[in-house]
Amino acid sequence: MISQIFIITFEQPKQVTHKHRKTCESPTFSVHSPEQAMEKLIKHLRPHIRILLHNFMPRWIIFIIDLTIVALAFIALWYFRETIAEHKSLYFGYKLCLILLFYSLSALIFRTHRGVVRYSTVQDLKKVSVSSFLATALFLGVTLFINLTSYWDAQIPDFNIWFPIVLCFVIIAGQLLLRFIVKTIFEIFEGALMGKKRRVFILGTDSDAIKLATQVLGESSNPYKPVAFITLEANRAGKSVSGLPILYANGSITEFMEQYNVGTLLINRSELQVIRNEFYEKCIVEGLELMVVNSFSKYTNGDSDNGEMIIPPQIDKIKIEDLLGRNAIEMNRNAIEHQFTDQVILITGAAGSIGSEICRQISQFKCKKLVLVDQAETPLNDLWLELACKNTGIEIKPIVANVSNELRMRQIFECAKPSLVFHAAAYKHVPMMEFHPSTAVVTNVLGTKICADLSVEFGVKRFVMISTDKAVNPTNVMGATKRAAEIYIQSLYHKLLKDDVDEPTSFVTTRFGNVLGSSGSVVPLFKRQIESGGPITITHNDITRYFMTIPEACSLVLEAGCTGHGGEIYVFDMGEQVKIYDLAEKMIRLSGKVPGRDIKIVETGLRPGEKLFEEVLNIEEDTLPTYHKKVLIAKVRPYAFGFVKLSIDELIEIALLYTQPREVVIRLKLLMPEFVSQNSEYCELDKILIDNYYREN
Repeated sequence: MISQIFIITFEQPKQVTHKHRKTCESPTFSVHSPEQAMEKLIKHLRPHIRILLHNFMPRWIIFIIDLTIVALAFIALWYFRETIAEHKSLYFGYKLCLILLFYSLSALIFRTHRGVVRYSTVQDLKKVSVSSFLATALFLGVTLFINLTSYWDAQIPDFNIWFPIVLCFVIIAGQLLLRFIVKTIFEIFEGALMGKKRRVFILGTDSDAIKLATQVLGESSNPYKPVAFITLEANRAGKSVSGLPILYANGSITEFMEQYNVGTLLINRSELQVIRNEFYEKCIVEGLELMVVNSFSKYTNGDSDNGEMIIPPQIDKIKIEDLLGRNAIEMNRNAIEHQFTDQVILITGAAGSIGSEICRQISQFKCKKLVLVDQAETPLNDLWLELACKNTGIEIKPIVANVSNELRMRQIFECAKPSLVFHAAAYKHVPMMEFHPSTAVVTNVLGTKICADLSVEFGVKRFVMISTDKAVNPTNVMGATKRAAEIYIQSLYHKLLKDDVDEPTSFVTTRFGNVLGSSGSVVPLFKRQIESGGPITITHNDITRYFMTIPEACSLVLEAGCTGHGGEIYVFDMGEQVKIYDLAEKMIRLSGKVPGRDIKIVETGLRPGEKLFEEVLNIEEDTLPTYHKKVLIAKVRPYAFGFVKLSIDELIEIALLYTQPREVVIRLKLLMPEFVSQNSEYCELDKILIDNYYREN
């Protein structure tokens, strides 16, 4: 019957001007279904609803309404008792004034009128209840004292203790009912303003998951509507929490998605590493969108004019970094805080992915000054503005400079006088440096040598170099130049020890693999390719890499670099290698598309100098244990400083000519025999060197 009912609305005629003559169209009638009429009504009311939601009810009105509830409850209960009691009660007016006085004082003490009624929480309900109990206790005590002393009348009947107790609960019920009604009305208005909400599942049934469901259900301004919990524990299936059923995800989730009309799953950040990665992969494959809840709502009991403020949950789309399938290494940064206090810290390559994150993390400590050195002007300016906006009280000094310019770097060290240096400046793209070996040597080797020598000259306490796992048995020019830089600072440190230098600079190297989200990572490249509609290009279907996030990598650099004694090369247990093809598939599915159908994955072949598999860094025979089971020290053969300095100087001298790239590569191979080129034009040099070696021997 309802579907056959139609609503007829009358539309006013429109004025039409044509050639300076006004004509009037005839009235028109439109026929709408009830649903269409409701949508049209809501559309017209939305501006007024926004105004209503924007304004808060004044505190004094809430105060008066609460006292009105108190008065009405007292009057109603008083006259109800009069109808059933044998003896009449006396002094109605005095007692009404007393109860209003006590409830007023109690409300002012607990500030029950200061909260925004539409955002009432459990804390508000507790305050209302405690306030009523206090007022009732005061009223009970005063009236009992009056009856015992017969202050008003010696003929007062026996005191009825149940009256104030029942009154207390009636008042609490009335005030809570008021808040519930107002909250419900505003939820209806906000729901009309927000429109249709997205139906979601919530992963887990622990206290955090239940708290999340309660808060999302209680905050009508959010765009989500929880309809069920998803659990991987069979013993909890079939039950319900907060009115939501618990579903056991032991098989396909598609059935639940169709049954409940849901396409999104909310996951607490703390739950990501608890649930096995295979579950998330199954969700992605079946088309269930994953959203990560980074924090819960926080209710601030402030004293502002608006009363309590609500910070909604921060819910974001899951990122590929969240699906690495590895547990982040937890480090104790409190143990190194004293090394940064009141220190001047210089970071080279500060505007890069790693350098900028190091700056952000160091700015959380109480250091004196941060000197940011980079040759890229715009990123350096952006970083400077970002750090300055934090108002940490740390002096931020951005300097545009190239680490291979010795005169410029000397000026910086002389003026800044740093006590700690983090050397992150480097060229890192393997194929690009394979084409330009001289440039790689000038920046990666000469730049490191200049910064290291100046650190010794100006008494820097600690020098931390950011290296790469590609320096392990290098197969490309980039990895070889980073290994050459490692060799130089290690041999320099051991020379300082041999010469008995007082308080020598501690040189420490940290190695790690690919960093997700960095400018040189495959992740930004894949994102751009997905946004442009594909295809995604990978060099080989079987290629694998180690990955870690930027914050984790930089946290490790800070702690491992600042706990080393000197001369160490720290490597990190980065878990299992990630297959790049699988990574590409996950990213395509996370974007809501299907690999192969919507976006293709194309194999382009290994690039010059590129490895198919990275070297395993944590094998027992190549590393030494440290204070942390996932932080290890690489065992490398020592080099005599005299030999290293002579070789490095000759290498740099040839590289500065920029005319003999093959000679530069030969010098690198002579310095480190483990440098064997792969998939590169320099592979033939290895054969020549081997032939010459056998000919000479």
